Amino acid sequence: MRLVLSALMFIALAVFSSCSREYEPIDYGKEACAHCKMTIVDDRFAAELVDAKGRAFKFDDVTCMKHFISEQNKAGDNLLYVEDFLKKDVGIIDAGSAVYLQHEFFASPMNGNYAAFKTIADAQALKDSLGINTMKWEELK
Repeated sequence: MRLVLSALMFIALAVFSSCSREYEPIDYGKEACAHCKMTIVDDRFAAELVDAKGRAFKFDDVTCMKHFISEQNKAGDNLLYVEDFLKKDVGIIDAGSAVYLQHEFFASPMNGNYAAFKTIADAQALKDSLGINTMKWEELK
């Protein structure tokens, strides 16, 4: 009986640990954008959506992720990540808490021209020099 219980606990642990919902690193230069199918190359603009089932969808541009969410009706219980334009700390940040700047200066892969920053302080110098306002996730088009 003890052996059966141990086996069941091991199987349960294996099943639940394989469905973890977390950021899955992007293999730059090898993986394709889930929306536009272009190879993801520029690590300053990449983004990722992890759905409720733990599937990771990777994007070459924040704009692609926004379009994917609306076209695939993926709004809901998703984890959304964006790359920090400045590459501070670990690089990847929560899309909902990030601060965004939009300007042609950024020249992102799909011409959304959004750059994500961890904090307003991180974006401040570029914000001031470009003469633009910061944005939150909900304001992106």
